[in-house]
Amino acid sequence: MLKLAALLARVRGSTWLVLVAKGVLACAALLVLAWIGRAATAGASPSSGDPGAPFASAAAPLPPVHVTLASGSGAGSEVAVDAGASPAAAAPARPASTARATVDAPVFLNEASVDELRRLPGVGPKRAEAILALRQRLGRFRRVEDLLRVKGVGRATLKKWRPLVRLDADRPASGGLPGDLDAGPSG
Repeated sequence: MLKLAALLARVRGSTWLVLVAKGVLACAALLVLAWIGRAATAGASPSSGDPGAPFASAAAPLPPVHVTLASGSGAGSEVAVDAGASPAAAAPARPASTARATVDAPVFLNEASVDELRRLPGVGPKRAEAILALRQRLGRFRRVEDLLRVKGVGRATLKKWRPLVRLDADRPASGGLPGDLDAGPSG
């Protein structure tokens, strides 16, 4: 009994006790996280039918892959390619109006819908709605800089969007600088 008390006193005074205790706690935390992860993914079984199998079987069909192809003369178009089919069987997945905005296929700010505004980089449903709300308040955008009034749109964002947007279908984008077409007649 005396030896056991002396051993416990030595262990309590050891500097290794803290490190060993932290290691045991870290292992316990990892086990708890693994258990939570397994419980969370238990409902989503892989397509092979075996809930313990991490990958789908080779016989299971692969989902279509969406690829955006850029042509030299115009806007990119998105196609869906079935992994098991020939490339000639590729068909457009969605209309070109929902593809990313390009210089050749810009977004027209005074006519755009939510879906068309979402073609711009960094624009989700909320920001598109905010742009439409601002356009409603203003009546129409007179300059591209009007977009700076939308929360979360700054000069860097505007610099990225400038080549991708136009005010109207028949007018180029304007920064409101002298000599721009939107600045009005001079002289």
